Amino acid sequence: HGLATAMMDLSDGLSADLPRLCAASQVGARIEEEQLPCVRFAKQDQNGPFRPAEFALHGGDDYELLFTVAKKNLSRIPSTIGGVGLTRIGVITPGKRIVLARKDGSPEALRNKGWDPFR
Repeated sequence: HGLATAMMDLSDGLSADLPRLCAASQVGARIEEEQLPCVRFAKQDQNGPFRPAEFALHGGDDYELLFTVAKKNLSRIPSTIGGVGLTRIGVITPGKRIVLARKDGSPEALRNKGWDPFR
């Protein structure tokens, strides 16, 4: 509908690709951990070493799209497109800092643990 102001795929993971999008647009971002769409673990695995938010932040190859929309157009964004749900995960901010707001509200710098073929 022509509402996206920037868009890219997340094949390398949100923590790797979001900084690329922000750098190209010369902005920062604040991601809300509480709003991340996360995988569900089987009950027996819920207390294991992996946190669902870690997969949402750093996992890749799940063919998700990341896009930004001007604040004035937020109400025009549908909840689904072609049967696929859309999730608001944060906001674009001035400056170049990319922050992850943890569930308790504490902010921390978003660390890039996504896919990097040269790492």
